[in-house]
Amino acid sequence: MRNQLALSGEKILEKVYPQLFHHIGMIRGEYLSREINQNILLPSCQEFVKDYLNTICFLYSDEEVWYRFSELTNTEANCLKGTKEYFDENHPLFGYRGTRRLLACPDEFHAEANVVTKVYQTNPNLSVIFSFVNDADQLNQAIRVLRQHGFTGKIGTMIELPSAYFDLDRILETGISKIVVGMNDLTSFIFATVRNSQWHDMESPIMLDMLIQIQDKARMKKIDFAVAGYMNDSFIQKMNQLGIKCIIHYSSIPEIFNLEIDHPDHLKHIKEESKKLQRKFHLDRCILSYVLTDAHGYFLKEMKFYF
Repeated sequence: MRNQLALSGEKILEKVYPQLFHHIGMIRGEYLSREINQNILLPSCQEFVKDYLNTICFLYSDEEVWYRFSELTNTEANCLKGTKEYFDENHPLFGYRGTRRLLACPDEFHAEANVVTKVYQTNPNLSVIFSFVNDADQLNQAIRVLRQHGFTGKIGTMIELPSAYFDLDRILETGISKIVVGMNDLTSFIFATVRNSQWHDMESPIMLDMLIQIQDKARMKKIDFAVAGYMNDSFIQKMNQLGIKCIIHYSSIPEIFNLEIDHPDHLKHIKEESKKLQRKFHLDRCILSYVLTDAHGYFLKEMKFYF
């Protein structure tokens, strides 16, 4: 079974190991913005994303290319040049991410939707994925906005939240063409743990039962199904034995397949530079922080003041 490839802005010049990957299962939009440190609101960022999508769609003109709308956390989005909507959250991984942010920041959604619609007009192999979806109602809302911009291609969704898993029957009725389970996030939320902890077990019977249930329901509706995330060889083999395709990150190819790639440090570099910008942004903006307590000394809330 050939799996699918995930890209994070790597400048590839030809198809990547076509014997292993049969199309682009995901382009992570947030890494394009993070690479140039610009919000999609800026015309220069829109051109950068458009040029990248045009290039990949041309290289894979006879195969599907799935673009995932940006899944920026607020700490990542806040420090980008051109960002207008700022959110300060104690737990940014749980807040305005993915589709939640798109709907809360309509100008950003409008800009990104315009880009993918323009690319689709000359590249009908382009499809899009919504991420961090709460439920069918939220997904329908996002689909309506995208369709209003004139995009007529295929649409898919990530299943990363337990709420989306429990609302799967309704999600499958939204007209989507693809379901992608985000294994890292879904496992974290199911077991209330962080990645790389002893409790983060993607191969647990609980997770495998969930995947089989999703696979069966998607198959009945003739909807494509795949899993994505940072996966090891054992997990990929297990998925393939179950007939489930994996969307494998470009950066993971050397570790999983012992094969060389042209841009081994691309993703690592973006993450490192982004972390530096996030720390600088926080230090530049936070001028005072203190904790409010009641008369007995019990915590009430933390107050932060910014300029």
